[in-house]
Amino acid sequence: MKTLSFFWFRIVEIYRQVFSVFRKNPTLIALFLWIGFFDLLALVLLFLAPMPPVSYVLAPIIRTFWSDQFLHYPNNFVLLPKLFSHAHFLISTVLGVFVTGLVIKKIDADLKGEKLSTLSAARPVLKYYLSLVIGWLISYAIFAFTLKGILALLPGSFLIQIGSGFVLGVLVQSFVVFLLPAIVLLENGFFKALFVGFQVGIKNLPLTSGLIFIPMVLAFLLSFVKLYT
Repeated sequence: MKTLSFFWFRIVEIYRQVFSVFRKNPTLIALFLWIGFFDLLALVLLFLAPMPPVSYVLAPIIRTFWSDQFLHYPNNFVLLPKLFSHAHFLISTVLGVFVTGLVIKKIDADLKGEKLSTLSAARPVLKYYLSLVIGWLISYAIFAFTLKGILALLPGSFLIQIGSGFVLGVLVQSFVVFLLPAIVLLENGFFKALFVGFQVGIKNLPLTSGLIFIPMVLAFLLSFVKLYT
């Protein structure tokens, strides 16, 4: 019982520190808002894909990979979620990884009692940008293939699939969540950083799973709502 109480105390304390850092440095939230801005911009452009002048760029792509029917109502709306999913993945890979690196660097400086501007944080993050992108793609691949592979072996019941998907999502995210911080904060080379990231993930799997539990609940609720929209 004492161990469980201490476990939840650590989770609450870590969340308290996180909120404290964000209160002291609101630019961290502003950085993530840029991802939301580009997501919104992508959604607007995809919505306008059948219409000039946006169609001059996007229509040939849609026509090539899908068909001309998805450039006309109502099929353009049928394809829209898939197009936005691809756009969001691209934005997360190109911009989201960079923003995550900035936030990691700035939080690290804050925890050390140092002040680090976004411009100063950008220099080392750009240095490791390619490594961050590769690390993010590795994380995504592990997450996607693990869920797809294991869920395919389980019964097709909706409750079993959604429950198992949630548990697997929490565990896999907890396993890979330290990859990007290791790449940004360690200067021992890419493969050494990956090894340390996985090592820390395994070592702290229970605690990290507890921390990720609440965000994953919100993410699954959002996915559930999108599924029935």
